[in-house]
Amino acid sequence: MSRSSISITADSERLAEVRAFVRARLAGSGAGDELTADLVQAVDELVCNVVTHGYAGRPGTIEIAFHADGQEVAFRIRDDAPPFDPTAVPEPPLDLPIERRRLGGMGVHLARTLTDGFAHRILPTGGNEVTVRKLLPRAGTGGQ
Repeated sequence: MSRSSISITADSERLAEVRAFVRARLAGSGAGDELTADLVQAVDELVCNVVTHGYAGRPGTIEIAFHADGQEVAFRIRDDAPPFDPTAVPEPPLDLPIERRRLGGMGVHLARTLTDGFAHRILPTGGNEVTVRKLLPRAGTGGQ
């Protein structure tokens, strides 16, 4: 079992550090390039949402923790922002032409689509915890 975490200030300037953390944790975990790219994108989108919408310019911290057990890898994102359940966000209207869609609103959709598990809970302190998971490819299957 492998675990590690980082804590960052709620600042979009720290997103490159988050992406680098995700890539570094997945290296050697059995995650291939596609799985890594999916989790980098999902975690980046979710952390960006916490910075932009959760803290909305107020100071705060975000903890990103990694967990691997040989069958799956997961990233847990914790914040102290006001409670918000991204799993309750409706799917965007993908059937509308792009010029008729409102700007934004794709981050949660991407996180859902790019992962095998997406969960939220409100922390006892009132903040949020979002966990995204991806199953690791089984040995000998050649796929994800």
